[in-house]
Amino acid sequence: MEFTNRETPVQNRSGMSVEDAAAELAAGVAAPAALAAAAEPAADAALDADPYNTLVISDLHLGEDLSPAATEATRVHVSIVERQLLQFLRHYTRRREDGRPWRLVINGDLIDFLSIAIRPDHPEFSLLAVRPTQDEREHGLHRTPRTAIAAIEAVAERHAEVFRALARFAARGNRIEIVCGNHDAELTFPEAQAALRACLARAWNALPEAGRLGAPSGAEVVRAVGFHPWFFYRKGSLWIEHGHQFDENCSFEHQLDPCRPGTDVIAMNVDVASTRYIANRVQEADSYSHESWSMLGYLRFGAGLGLRGCLELARAYLRFGGAMLAGWRQNRATRAAREEQRARHLARLREIAREAGVAEETLTALDALHRPPVVGHLRRLTAVMMIDRIVLYAIGIAGALASLALVPGSLGAALAVTALALAAITARLSGRERAVDNVSALDQASELVLGQVDARFVVFGHTHEPVARPAGDGERMYFNTGTWVPGGRPGLLRSFTHLVVRQREAGPVAELCQWRDGLSRAFTPGWLPATQIAGAPARAALEEAAGRPALGEPARAALEAAGAASTAPSAGTGAALGARAARAR
Repeated sequence: MEFTNRETPVQNRSGMSVEDAAAELAAGVAAPAALAAAAEPAADAALDADPYNTLVISDLHLGEDLSPAATEATRVHVSIVERQLLQFLRHYTRRREDGRPWRLVINGDLIDFLSIAIRPDHPEFSLLAVRPTQDEREHGLHRTPRTAIAAIEAVAERHAEVFRALARFAARGNRIEIVCGNHDAELTFPEAQAALRACLARAWNALPEAGRLGAPSGAEVVRAVGFHPWFFYRKGSLWIEHGHQFDENCSFEHQLDPCRPGTDVIAMNVDVASTRYIANRVQEADSYSHESWSMLGYLRFGAGLGLRGCLELARAYLRFGGAMLAGWRQNRATRAAREEQRARHLARLREIAREAGVAEETLTALDALHRPPVVGHLRRLTAVMMIDRIVLYAIGIAGALASLALVPGSLGAALAVTALALAAITARLSGRERAVDNVSALDQASELVLGQVDARFVVFGHTHEPVARPAGDGERMYFNTGTWVPGGRPGLLRSFTHLVVRQREAGPVAELCQWRDGLSRAFTPGWLPATQIAGAPARAALEEAAGRPALGEPARAALEAAGAASTAPSAGTGAALGARAARAR
């Protein structure tokens, strides 16, 4: 059923609509009491224990355009995200349904800390660096509370309009709940949370309406912002978590303390290392799915970069592999520190159980469902890095050459072919250890979570693939909110997806929607704009979606590639891959 925006003004105890009260405040004539009454849900018996309607979005990846390898296409994609997000926030800031304020849950990867490299050319490098290593000089300082604050400041400056829109949203009596993901694990740090709140308060204080009579202060506005290192939960209604802990390439050993044991540095996993050493060094390397690329995919991608680019890719991959093996050694060498970290994790788990009203045993069982990071298991790690395949192929080639050199005639040729065939078969069997299908992993995890918690809906993000399907006993639902990033998978026309949860007398009702044409509309995987035809009209449609005037040829080509990759028909939760990822699979 398609979402229909309700334009009827909501009345409150003051007799003034929310829109009218906000308009009078903006004009400087509204009394504080009028705004307060407009910001509160009506004291009506129809309103149950949850006074909010809920919006869930995920995977915004603000700051991706600050990557050292960012291209014009990257900046165009991020510009599209920002423009669509601003429309979305302004829409729901101005409109309520049934008198209820909104709760916006940002379900992970709000900020892409992985893409932000603080290197010697960064103005704050000398202030933040403490005996920097050569690795940090070349690839950026490691992820600590101090570097997190600098990254947040950079993103707040680059995306000032988004921060102002979030501040306005919170100032109108709505709430913002931020769940940590794998790209913004730094938001588990209290210092990073304080920095983000400070940026939002500063954004609000800079607005004209903040200085008018009756307006809340920046400190009051950010009281409506909450942080959740693992999940957001409403009993009987919603269980929301990012989902990266079910993906062994992106998970942390302890989500509530995602640091390297004995340090305040975010731990290394496949996602962290591949972004740091590959995506941030090699332009056009897809930062969201390159861990799932095949060996042939890497070879094809390298061939497309030319000789110099191919050598840079090989060097980056060697650095990536070295970092993974170093991470494995560190895990084995710090047993005492790991035990201390485990104790901190469990203490935090007990604290969260009390705060969320969930039994400690239930959270412990849910924590046990998470997949341990592959960096802790050498055999699976070598499979992910394809070292086992490289070794097997090398053995096969050596065997084939030896057969041709030592055995004359057709017998030697037959032995050479046999050696290569055995190497290929063994390598293919070994490749089954590469667990890279995070869509299926989260699909299975949704059933397990629903078996543990009292919730009508379980909501993940992480995969960038929008999903809505019955789960559990068939009366409950699993949703994945997809992504707002139009580059890469699943493509421009399957982005901007989000969940809208409305409170009803019979209970909450949820709908997976897509932001398009200025409204939240029921998500339709096959949707195409009417002007999406070949040639100039297609370019015009994509540029209109970007909300900007005519673009240069590189940006235009990037948008067309994203749109073309998205027009393929979808089956189940699968979707057309972005042009870059498609080349590498």
